[in-house]
Amino acid sequence: MSNTEFIDLSNVNINDTFEPTVKPAGEEAKLRIVGFLSDVNKHGNRYIMPFFEVTDDPQCKEFSHYIELPHDGMSPKEANNAKLAMQGLSGAFDIDFSSQLDIKNDVIGKTGWAILGIGKDVDKNPANTIRKYVTGA
Repeated sequence: MSNTEFIDLSNVNINDTFEPTVKPAGEEAKLRIVGFLSDVNKHGNRYIMPFFEVTDDPQCKEFSHYIELPHDGMSPKEANNAKLAMQGLSGAFDIDFSSQLDIKNDVIGKTGWAILGIGKDVDKNPANTIRKYVTGA
């Protein structure tokens, strides 16, 4: 906590802001991983969630991709879809899931390509989603 009673923020221009945008559905975009969460959901199942930014559009809002990890409660189809999502993320961003990851050094900052969709964020506002990871780009 600061002991300062006064602060001068007059040199910060808050009038040059913009509303974050979303890319059109179906557009292929180069993405950078800017965050990565690994946790347990309310049902006790593990998941990963990379957070992305579009590299060539600073006005595009960041978005995430929730991937529930395969577990015994999943149907074979659900488990396969989870594995396909992991495989796509791994291939598009050159992330090796075969051993323990150092998130800061092995994941954050990686770039890759994906075809985008449009969904809703936690505030029910439009946000990009991953429709499909693009490998070999």
